[in-house]
Amino acid sequence: MLNTLSDPYLALAFDIGIGAVGMTALLALAIVYLRVSMRRNVRREAAFVARWRPLLLEALSEEALSPVPELAARDQIFFLKLWTYLQESLRGAANDRLNEVARQLRCDAAARKFLQKGNRSERLLAILTLGHLRDEASWDALARQATQTDRLASIHAARALVKIDPLRGTQWLFPMLLNRRDWDIAQIANFLGEARQAFWLQLVNNILKVSQDQWPRALQLADALHLQLSLKSLRFILENCTSAATLVAALRLASDARLLPAVRYFWQHADWQVRVEVARFLGSFGEEDDIGLLRQSLHDEQWWVRYQAAQSLARLPFFGPQQLRLLRKQTADGLAVGMLDHVLAEHHSPAA
Repeated sequence: MLNTLSDPYLALAFDIGIGAVGMTALLALAIVYLRVSMRRNVRREAAFVARWRPLLLEALSEEALSPVPELAARDQIFFLKLWTYLQESLRGAANDRLNEVARQLRCDAAARKFLQKGNRSERLLAILTLGHLRDEASWDALARQATQTDRLASIHAARALVKIDPLRGTQWLFPMLLNRRDWDIAQIANFLGEARQAFWLQLVNNILKVSQDQWPRALQLADALHLQLSLKSLRFILENCTSAATLVAALRLASDARLLPAVRYFWQHADWQVRVEVARFLGSFGEEDDIGLLRQSLHDEQWWVRYQAAQSLARLPFFGPQQLRLLRKQTADGLAVGMLDHVLAEHHSPAA
């Protein structure tokens, strides 16, 4: 009988086949092992939370902090996840009590270790922990994290720095807040909420010193945090900016009738978003002479400009819905008539 494996190519194919079967079997075993380990880990974490959550809640309600059980090294991640969840859910004195518990269990040292040597998820958890603990010893390590390209880790590190020292944190972070476009404005405003005054000081002292391409982001942050700039600064920006984005952001912050001449200048700006903001401003601070500008804006090609112009006319104390109805009867332009009908309906004031 001919030995079919005497052909070297067939022998090689046979060996490869055996190897593939072996690798498949090993991969299947690895998947089974990972699933079993994951389920075991989930059960262990659930048991840990069931035991420790009541202990932490009890510590929050007691006048004097009682000793808590020792925390095993393998349970540190479970504890920090539970502790961080409670920190994010609670406010005030409860946060300070949680910090006392964490320091009693030496979680500050554990978090520093995870920040230095942990994987990405452990580093993220460590960043959150050290921020809540206001751990000044971790300032330099967190500052390095804030400069990294990892968006999530960097923005959480920025938040931690602000928690540790609002004034120093906002001062150190100010250039990054204006330059890092991967940091979302809403996220920044969220963690700067506890340091509004500190950021406001940086903003008012530096807004006219930064480059013009940084103005839009600085003004957007001010708007998101409901901060006001000085009349002098806003007037300077309106008179010297060259981008529509800066104009839109500056006009949204404008809230002083003394800016009226500067704002009127842009009522026919090429960017429709600028024209919207001009119409909005005129609705709050416009004079009788501005009625003509708003009436002309009712014929604008952009829906939002026409809408804001009609709303502003309805809001002016010397015009209002009654004059808006009369204007509707005198208007022949279909776009303007449609918008006047729309706004009158919103004000429960039918055209007829």
